Amino acid sequence: MKISTQADIDALERVPVTERIRHANVVDLLRDTAKQNADRVAFRYLSGTGPSDPVRDITYAELQRRVTQTANLLRAHGIGPDDVVTLLMPSVPETFFALWGAEIAAVANPVNYFLDAAQIAGIMKEAGAKALIAADASIFPDIWPKVDTIRAAMPDLKVFRVGGGDTRIPGVIAYESGLDEQPADRLVAPKPADRDTVAALFHTGGTTGLPKLAKHTHGALTLMAWTNTLMFDLGPGTVLLNPLPQFHVGGSLFGALAPIANGWTVVIPTPLGARNPNVVRDYWGIVARNRVTIGGAVPTSLAAIMNVPREDHDISSLKCFVTGGSTVPVELIRRIEREIGTPVVEGYGMTEVHCYSTMNPLHGERRTGSVGLRVPYTAVRIADVAPDGTIRRDCAIGEIGHVLMRGPQVTPGYLDPRHDRGAMLADGWLDSGDLGRLDAEGYVWLTGRSKDLIIRGGHNIDPAVIEEALNRHPAVETAAAVGLPDTYAGELPMVFVQLRPGATATAEELREFCRKEIPERAAVPVQVVPIPVMPLTGVGKIFKPALRLEAAKRAFDAALAPLHADGVAATVTVRNDPTHGTLAEVRVPAGAAMPRDAIVARCGDLLGGFQIRHTVVFEP
Repeated sequence: MKISTQADIDALERVPVTERIRHANVVDLLRDTAKQNADRVAFRYLSGTGPSDPVRDITYAELQRRVTQTANLLRAHGIGPDDVVTLLMPSVPETFFALWGAEIAAVANPVNYFLDAAQIAGIMKEAGAKALIAADASIFPDIWPKVDTIRAAMPDLKVFRVGGGDTRIPGVIAYESGLDEQPADRLVAPKPADRDTVAALFHTGGTTGLPKLAKHTHGALTLMAWTNTLMFDLGPGTVLLNPLPQFHVGGSLFGALAPIANGWTVVIPTPLGARNPNVVRDYWGIVARNRVTIGGAVPTSLAAIMNVPREDHDISSLKCFVTGGSTVPVELIRRIEREIGTPVVEGYGMTEVHCYSTMNPLHGERRTGSVGLRVPYTAVRIADVAPDGTIRRDCAIGEIGHVLMRGPQVTPGYLDPRHDRGAMLADGWLDSGDLGRLDAEGYVWLTGRSKDLIIRGGHNIDPAVIEEALNRHPAVETAAAVGLPDTYAGELPMVFVQLRPGATATAEELREFCRKEIPERAAVPVQVVPIPVMPLTGVGKIFKPALRLEAAKRAFDAALAPLHADGVAATVTVRNDPTHGTLAEVRVPAGAAMPRDAIVARCGDLLGGFQIRHTVVFEP
């Protein structure tokens, strides 16, 4: 069915969701799609990005066998239906065998393998992991060295190693040879799984302490597999290019489970996906050689891809791009559609909603700058929410408020119920933490994170206003606006920019451009700071917490100028703090030109007006 308006979605919802989605669990979903598409290619794995690099095709029949064998392997080693299996796996076919095998036999827990070993072990302990499936250094060198640290912290852990050939490690189970010993045509000890059974724990959020673990259920996953492909109305044979990591819902849910449920082929470009610079460099060649139908990437990757020459490649197979994960610059969408003529389908989702909860309709009106219409069976509400989580009222059409979601695709909660506070609100509503508005036709427009707002003297400034303006400058590849701490106004707008390769522009030139492009005078950034590379998360989103810390450091450094003039060579470090949220640490070297009490008092005078707390540390 071609979805074009909110009325089409309303019509679908006249059928109860349990009648619409006949699969109650991932087991049945994968079994049926394997029967219907047995000889079709499910995954095409590219070991490299060039035309002569080896390609490995996995059919639906082979996928089903390997998933079944993985589930049986876990059972054979004592992993029960409620046990948690952590995955530290890059993007290779075995990642999907392991992920879905773990969901079928136990509870899967994909973890960001770029984290350090202590953080990974902390997440695993929080999850109560009983087993670990990890890639050998022959597949990706950075993962296995962390396993020794994890095993030392969790000595009872069962460890399965993917790759490594015939080399044996004491106490470690060889994954591939272990699979070969298991039956592939049946589950030896099937796990009872209904719609409410937990299939996975995905970690999310958290810039301090351990990330939260959101529960993913079998029923929500099978619903997502339908809703997240519905807006495209593309059948078996569709080819999706998935460069996202599998510890992220974009890579493993929209980028894998949803297309596999619909008979598509998923192209996996090397273990690192878009983090491999060669994937960006050779993106158009990959599209051309594999006749890609849907190109997927987060906004930062899309911006880089658009700077790669494409004239020598036949990309006529490309029907659309799909993107999300963070707000897509309007100018980037316009550029893609203008230069390539390919629609950009922007959506909005989060780990807690099993990936996309809204999408622009491919066959309807795509409102540039909007994240589209809500998907079926997920209610979206814009509301005024009090600091204690009380929903005070619904916002009017066009009025900005908190984006709330409810429905069977929403997580039942976090593993630790304490994390539900402030997120899981009354009557089943999830507070996304995002701000947005609804228009009269049901399109959702994001206006920023509630914590992303720059508050200048009590006046709210949307950082997107600044970012969109700078993204129109021909030299700017991407921009990220944050609040610069100020003792008078609380915050002032500032922006970090990454220039396009080979482009040049001065900070003052860019600031003058902002003065012309931003109609609101208070929103014109007081500083424009070019940086070589934007800090990114593991999935390619701009990591604004790092930029906020850098902005705070710049503010404190500037405020301490009078102390420096007095001969005190103090330095500042701004860091996350479990008590104060953010803390500025002023370090004073030994032999300072002023008495300690005088330095502390002087710092109080200079820094006391900031909302961020500070402490003074004297070096011995």
